[in-house]
Amino acid sequence: MTEPIYNLLDEPWVKVTNLQGEEEMLSITSTLVKSHELRSLSGEMPSQDLAILRLLLGVLYSIYTRTEEYENARDDESKDACMDMWERLWKRSHFLENEIVDYLQKYRDRFWLRHPELPFYQLAEIKKGSDFVTSKMIGSMVESSNKTMLFQSRTGKSKQYLDYPEATRWLLYLNSFDDASAKPSQKGLESMSVAWLGQLGLVYVAGANLFETLMLNFSLVNFNIGEGEPWGKGDATWELEKPRTAERTVITVPSSAEELFTLQSRRIQLKYQGDKVTGFTLLGGDKFDSEDAFAEPMTTWKLSKSKTGSGEVFIPPSNAARNPSKQLWRDFAPLLLEAESDSEKHRKPGVLKWISELDGIISSKQVQICTMSIKYGNMQSGIDEVWDDTLSVNTFILSKVGEKWIGRITNIVKTTEDLVKTLGNLASNIAKASGSVDGLNQRNYAMERAYAALDIPFRTWLASIDDTSNINEKCNKWIDKAKRVILDHGENLVSQAGTQAFVGRTVIVGNKESHYSTPRVYGWFKGGISKILSNKIQ
Repeated sequence: MTEPIYNLLDEPWVKVTNLQGEEEMLSITSTLVKSHELRSLSGEMPSQDLAILRLLLGVLYSIYTRTEEYENARDDESKDACMDMWERLWKRSHFLENEIVDYLQKYRDRFWLRHPELPFYQLAEIKKGSDFVTSKMIGSMVESSNKTMLFQSRTGKSKQYLDYPEATRWLLYLNSFDDASAKPSQKGLESMSVAWLGQLGLVYVAGANLFETLMLNFSLVNFNIGEGEPWGKGDATWELEKPRTAERTVITVPSSAEELFTLQSRRIQLKYQGDKVTGFTLLGGDKFDSEDAFAEPMTTWKLSKSKTGSGEVFIPPSNAARNPSKQLWRDFAPLLLEAESDSEKHRKPGVLKWISELDGIISSKQVQICTMSIKYGNMQSGIDEVWDDTLSVNTFILSKVGEKWIGRITNIVKTTEDLVKTLGNLASNIAKASGSVDGLNQRNYAMERAYAALDIPFRTWLASIDDTSNINEKCNKWIDKAKRVILDHGENLVSQAGTQAFVGRTVIVGNKESHYSTPRVYGWFKGGISKILSNKIQ
């Protein structure tokens, strides 16, 4: 091939949904210019959409952090100047076409999917690497070379050949979420890890349209520096004179957003047959240490011991032990609580710190906090599960003036979980009363059903909080609702327990004999609820 083929600035490959609910395919340029007319990205998977969102953000950072205004803010280390600049962009409600086009056209030659020397997000040639077929690119299939899915979402040619638009979308996904199954091309290299986004407990914010979503995640402040300062200077991957080619390269944590959001976690060369992609060759790419890597704004953080033994550090949480059935609101504290005390330490995701800085600019606006996690298979090869969740909240809660709500809601969640555990104890005790040996499963099932019954009501309650809400009235209203749900579930458990459980039996627990019957354990259940609610923090 001598002539470049398929320029991503012109060709339609980004799947979107417009404000009328209709699906479209647009180029990078059109997606950004028309973002205020679009509801969202709508690719094959949410993880694919996030990879594309970060590409679009990389373009925005490359445009707006190069302006004279931002350069002056960087020189003065002025957070306020960054905020003023962001506010003007937000109030404009759209991106100016000339600003988008003028920048992108400077790098037009770097956006060809197929190019003899500089293909987009690829290397022109990888002489020795791990070779894969296209099904390894497709996140909804995640086949390994020695394990075939029993129930496949695609079969035949639809998984063997990809057209250019879909191949481009999965190329971005692969660079962001690839597993660690690729083999090194030589000895002595750094160990392989999953691609950068696959290592994170991902968090981002969605607005009423794609423009708002982009802007809400477009933090002009780098929270890796003190209380936040302008981002440093750097290059997006398409701005480099030559792409990095070294395998498994350890780099420092990027100080510029455009470098971070276009990070090349993998070296990839797509393979073609005619106008179809048939596979790819892959090597490990750029990586950096995740300890205290606060430049990354789209992740939750977990306190851990440093690998060097030098003390405590924050790292992205491992998704390996995460329970995918656990609703997002039950993780409210680590998501939104910022605390630095001897007894407890939490660090908010940078993107939510950024939203809290926007108080007064986007006050009392409804947004969605979105999370996503990926659980990789044994030895980080293949993907076992992908799950995502959202919470609709008023930006008032995320603002500094809404901080008092964070502590109260955290206590509300804790109280709710205690109530559910009490219901689980009731189910376990009824099993003892009836002579069942399945008490643990009955306990877990009762708790799962209770959480399911509480899920939509809690989300509705949380979304209803705004700057006019009375904190005591709102919190008491939820406690009353949770109490009614738990009591109803408890009564149903007792009514369905049967005669044997009503009569009961004597059981040895530990070294103590105790008689279990539904009347008695129901009394314990109600007493437990009263104790929890009498101790709840006002």
